[in-house]
Amino acid sequence: MRSRAAAVTGSTALMIAATIGLAGCATHPVDAYTKLAHLDQGTLLASGHLPPAIAGVDPAILPSSVRMLVSYEGIDYWAGATADNEICFIAEGAETVASCADADHFGRYGSTLEIAQTGQRVWLHTEYMTVGPSWTAISPSVAIRG
Repeated sequence: MRSRAAAVTGSTALMIAATIGLAGCATHPVDAYTKLAHLDQGTLLASGHLPPAIAGVDPAILPSSVRMLVSYEGIDYWAGATADNEICFIAEGAETVASCADADHFGRYGSTLEIAQTGQRVWLHTEYMTVGPSWTAISPSVAIRG
């Protein structure tokens, strides 16, 4: 009886391990979501809305992760995660520009955009990054210079 119970327990453990292993192979941007958690929550997209259309940017931005962080001088600043575990920083105004970085790089440096219409540089940063005196904070997660 004891050996049969051990065999069943061993089989069950093997099935659980295989399930966990297969689940780990699926594309889930865990690192990107972790980094997004260190941003101001902003305004999450309402159900059924899509993030701004961005030419040349990974089309796998997950709508459920997209949030508008701030609107400043006629430009809306967005952030979102991709299925490839990247954080995308998006500026939507007369022209839409974006920059995507892998979660590790973003976690160390944040992300910056050059805004041609204003001639300014904009920095998306996490709560644990220090905004220097040459930057002006326009929201808890976005600073501008220029």
